[in-house]
Amino acid sequence: MRFLYSPPGMASRDFYDILGVGRSASADEIRRAHRKLALQYHPDRNKAKDAPAKFAEIQQAYEVLSDDDKRKQYDEFVRLGGSPEAFAGGAGAAGAGAGGPFGGAWPGGVPGAGGSGGPGGGWNGADTQTFESIFGDLFGGGRGGRTGRTQRARTRERMEYDVHVPLEVVLKGGKHAISIEGVRHELEIPAGIEEETLASVPGRLDAVVRIHIADHPWIAREDRDLSYDLPVSIVEATLGASVDAPLPTGGTISLKIPAGTASGKKMRIPGRGFPASNGRQAGDLYVVVQIVPPKDPNALTTQLLQEIGRSIENPRARAPWQRG
Repeated sequence: MRFLYSPPGMASRDFYDILGVGRSASADEIRRAHRKLALQYHPDRNKAKDAPAKFAEIQQAYEVLSDDDKRKQYDEFVRLGGSPEAFAGGAGAAGAGAGGPFGGAWPGGVPGAGGSGGPGGGWNGADTQTFESIFGDLFGGGRGGRTGRTQRARTRERMEYDVHVPLEVVLKGGKHAISIEGVRHELEIPAGIEEETLASVPGRLDAVVRIHIADHPWIAREDRDLSYDLPVSIVEATLGASVDAPLPTGGTISLKIPAGTASGKKMRIPGRGFPASNGRQAGDLYVVVQIVPPKDPNALTTQLLQEIGRSIENPRARAPWQRG
C-alpha cells in the first residue's frame, strides 16, 4: 500500500469536501468534479497566489478518491478517528519515531497498545487485524521491514495535469510544448490521439498529463468526424461550381457544388476527419454549404438580381403551409 506524500499543512480538509462531492459519490462524479476544479485552479490558468496550493490540495484529494483501494483505506482511517492531514502525510513520516508513522500523536493512543491516548479515544478498541489491514506495510509486518518502509517513504504518487492540444497537432501528430511548474517539456503527440488520453512527461517520473483536444476557431468536432461551413455565392449555388475546400490537416480539395444546392447542405468527404488510430477507423469531414448574398450590391448587380427575381419561381410557393 502506498500513500500520497504531501508537505505538512496540506489536506487539512476532508478530501470529499475538497472536491465538493458526497461520500457516496460515484467514480464518474469524482472524476468530473476533479476536472472542473483542476481547470479552475491550475497555476497556468489561475494567477491567484493561493492557486498552486489549492491545485495541489485538489490533486491530492483526487489521487486518493480516484483509487478504489486508497479510498477504502481513507474512509476507514477517518472512521477510526484519523484526520485527512494525517492520512496524506503518512508515507512521508513513516517510521518517524514515537509519534507513529503519520508524524504526530495517535488519536486515542497507539493502536493495540491499550493506552489512554487523548481526547476522543479514536484508536481505542481498534483491533489489530483491522489496523494491520490498513497500515500494516508501513510497519513492515513481515512484508519488507525497514527497507520497504524507506523505499515507500521516498515514493511520490504521480501528479496529473490537464493539457489542451491544438486540433491541428492532434490530426497530424507531432511535438507540443507544455510548461509544468515553470519547466518546459515537449510531448510527442501521436496522430489521432483520443480525448482524455493519459501521457507521460519526458523527464518527469512524477507527472502525467491528461490530453484534451482544444476547440478550433472554425472546425467543429463530433467524436471522430469534423465539419465546417463553406461559404458559396448565389451564382455558385444556383448554377453549380467547383470550389477549393480547405482540409483540416492542410491544403485543399476540389469540391463540386451541384447546381441548385441549398444553404445548409452537408457534403461528406470520407476519411478526412480524425485519422485511423488504436484500431478505430478514420472519421469523415463534412462541409456545410452556406450561401452568402452579395454585400452592398452596386446598381448593376441590383438591377440584374431584380430581373432574375421576376423570372424565377417564388421559393415559398411550394412551402408546406401553401398546401391545402
